[in-house]
Formats: sequence, C-alpha cells, structure tokens
Amino acid sequence: MNAVPEHFYTIGEVLALLLEEFPDVTISKIRFLESQGLITPERTSAGYRKFTKPEVERLRFILREQKDNFLPLRVIRDRLESETSESLLRPDDVTDPSMPRGVRVPSAGHPASRRSESGAANSHAADGTVRSRVSSRQRPERLTKPDMLEATGVDAAMLAELEKMRFVRPQMLGNEAFYDATDRDIAHLAGRLAALGVTPRTLMAWRLSAEREADVFEPIVRIAQSARGEDEQHDAMKLLDDLIALGEELRTALLRSVTKGIRDNSAG
Repeated sequence: MNAVPEHFYTIGEVLALLLEEFPDVTISKIRFLESQGLITPERTSAGYRKFTKPEVERLRFILREQKDNFLPLRVIRDRLESETSESLLRPDDVTDPSMPRGVRVPSAGHPASRRSESGAANSHAADGTVRSRVSSRQRPERLTKPDMLEATGVDAAMLAELEKMRFVRPQMLGNEAFYDATDRDIAHLAGRLAALGVTPRTLMAWRLSAEREADVFEPIVRIAQSARGEDEQHDAMKLLDDLIALGEELRTALLRSVTKGIRDNSAG
C-alpha cells in the first residue's frame, strides 16, 4: 500500500487556522518565532515556507503559552525541549508556569478542579466530565522592558529611539512600561534591518507606507463593520486580517519586481 503523502500548509493557510483562537497572530509574528528557532518550517524549491501538521501544533502551543501564561520565549523553549513536549501538551494538561510540567488536570470530583474566582465558566461534556470554557476575551501579551530587550535583541538605546519615533508605543502602568506583541515584532525587525545597515531613521519610509496601506483598508473594513451582529463583526476582523496578509504578499512581490534592476546590475 502506498503511503499517503504528507500535507503541507502555506504560511497563509497556517494564519487562517490560528486566527480564530489567536486573533492577534500575524505572518510577521510567525516569521519572528521562526527567526528565534522555535519553529522550523520546511522550504519549497522557490524558498516558500511549508508547514507540517505537527509544526502547526507546535506553533499553536507556543502561542497558547504566550497568551494564557505570559511566558517569555526562553521558558517556552525549555518546555518544548522537555520530555513533555514530544507530542506537546494535551488539552487537559496544566500549563500554569507555577505548576510542574506534565501535571494533569484532576478529576471533576477533586476539590482542586474547582475554578477560582476568575470568572471562567464550566460546561459538562456528554461523558460527565467538567471542561473549562475559555473566555472569548483574549488577554493581550504584555512584556516588560527587559523582556523586550531579550526577545528582540535590540539594545536599550535603539528601543528608546523607536519609542521616540513612535514605532513602538508602550503603555505605562505607574513608572513601568509594558509592550505588546506588535511592539516586539517591530523592534525585532528594526534590529535585524539595523544590523544590515538600515538605520532607524530610515524606517520612516516603512511607517508611511503602512499608514497609506491602512488608509486603503479602513473604508473597506468600516463597510463590513456597519452590519450589526457578533458574526458580522467577526467577519469584519477576518476581512482585515485577510487584507493585511494579502497586502504583505503583494508588497513582497512588488519589491522583488522593482529590485530586478539591482540584481541585473549585480549579475553584470
């Protein structure tokens, strides 16, 4: 019997699979996690990423640990390399960082299975076990300044310059600044560009381009948002995600096109 060929997902398909559970995930974030060595998608002969199903589940695990437990990447990497991560954590595994790895959720009758006063509700499955219903409200990722410096590889001076230019916009809680996942992605990419000779001041061209692109998308999404109802609002956000993903792919293709002259001159 011939083996069934393994199915591969493009990065756009992976994004679509993850968006319902992780509305804030972007193609840039997936690429960032790859740059950190947390995921290693294969490549086609043309250089495009292709993801296996285990790789998608590995990515899902990473995003859950960030969203639910606010774990830094170094801790997530340790968990991925531990003995419990071979098949990743099962749905009823505890991922609270205060608990030992591999701990299972107690049975429904055990006092420890009672929910705390977090407001999360329980539902009863057909087999009588208790399963937690995850709140639809997503907790944003929150990073301190040391977390940002570690995760992105930029130094404090560059981070301060990116803040001054309003590329990253931390929220202040008292005297402490907290950054979100988008701030992290921007700082990481700015750092990598700086290492290749693109100074932070030059990055203003990218910001202006992004603002113009947002101006194109906004009226399209507003029309979709004008429809009433929760489903329609969800569809509007899905539309925005699709526009961003397609815009990124088109921008990449256009950049390859307009830099053909540079390549041709180099070849000559």
